[in-house]
Amino acid sequence: MSGLELMAYNLELQGRADRVGSQEPDVLRKDALRAARDVDVPGLWAITEAFLVLRGGRGARVSLRTLESYETGLRFLVEWAAGAGMSFIRPKPNDGYRYVRYLEAKGLAPSTVRVRLAAARAVFAALRWAGATDVAPFTDVRAASDPVPAWEKRKPYPDRDVQALLDHADEQERVMVLLGADCGLRVTEMTTLLRADVRAGGDRPYLTVTGKRQKRQQVPLSRRSEAALVEWIRMTPSYGPHVLTLRSGRAVEQRILQLCERAGIPYQGREVHGLRHTAGTRMYRETKDVLAVRDHLRHASITTSETYVNYAREGEKALNRDW
Repeated sequence: MSGLELMAYNLELQGRADRVGSQEPDVLRKDALRAARDVDVPGLWAITEAFLVLRGGRGARVSLRTLESYETGLRFLVEWAAGAGMSFIRPKPNDGYRYVRYLEAKGLAPSTVRVRLAAARAVFAALRWAGATDVAPFTDVRAASDPVPAWEKRKPYPDRDVQALLDHADEQERVMVLLGADCGLRVTEMTTLLRADVRAGGDRPYLTVTGKRQKRQQVPLSRRSEAALVEWIRMTPSYGPHVLTLRSGRAVEQRILQLCERAGIPYQGREVHGLRHTAGTRMYRETKDVLAVRDHLRHASITTSETYVNYAREGEKALNRDW
């Protein structure tokens, strides 16, 4: 999103939340009770969204991705509750634990389970805020720990695989591959990137992206990513304000999957996010500087950046091999 689009989105979000929060307490409680009793998904979501905006730490700057994840989580919870007999007004003490064990038994990734659990907590926090219940069945519930280390998930694409993808890519696919493998963009940053935010030419060409928590940050361009972007934009002057024609993360994922199939490159276990891991791994290999990885990938915590040390070390000879 551009700055103006982001402002408009935040104002619209704030307006919806304010309409819910400005109601008299008795009216808000009545609406919440009805939504909880009838398991009315739009009604439950309106109250949850308002709670997240009015009482959440990010306020009206809560990201669209977070809201979408929580709304999906609400739908998962409602679907489970229908079969499990959970009441949204008077849930049983063990309902929270039952739900998380159900999610784990379905084989969902631990990270997905944590997001679903966070959404369930938000729903019931909103219902307590609105006065529909005083029960908090998910507050103390924790998902099982993930036995798989972070660096064993979504492996980076080796340089030879990146080159194979580029050899088989069309002009737009080439831009997508390089936005990930050289610039380290996330999928949502690719789909929201505007042509006006591409600053090509000069000594330090860069992109301005809207990252997590709606932060606007600059990302330097490699020579080949700059060339690919300039050529793509030159070829498509009438394609609208966004760089890519693909407007959803799922569309980008499907396109990269198809590209991998054409190039004979494994997609599973790497996916689109693996291209970002490629950028971080190469940055560490060339600099041996975790802070450089943090800055390039715009991590909030250096702990996340340390994952790329493990990626870079894979395949290296053990230090004590020649002892």
